[in-house]
Amino acid sequence: MLEPDGTGGKKARVLVVTSQRKFSGYLHRTSADLRETDVLNDERSFIHLTDVEVRKRGEIPSKAVPFVAINKASIVYVIPADEEEE
Repeated sequence: MLEPDGTGGKKARVLVVTSQRKFSGYLHRTSADLRETDVLNDERSFIHLTDVEVRKRGEIPSKAVPFVAINKASIVYVIPADEEEE
C-alpha cells in the first residue's frame, strides 16, 4: 500500500533481503518513479529505507533504525510488506 511521504513522493513498506540481513521499512519513491521496480532498476547504486527494522538472517532479535542505505548489488530480493513471510 502506498502512502504519501510528505515530500510529494510516495512510500511503500517493503522487505529487503541481502545475504546477511533483512530490512523491513519504507521505500521512498519520487513522483517520477511509478513502481518500486523503477527505484530498483534506475541508475542509482543505493536504495533508501526509513523506519527500518534490521535483523540478521536466521535470528529473531531486531534493531529499529530511522534510516538505511542499501547497495543494490547486495540485494537478494525485495517484496512488498503485505507479502512478507514471518
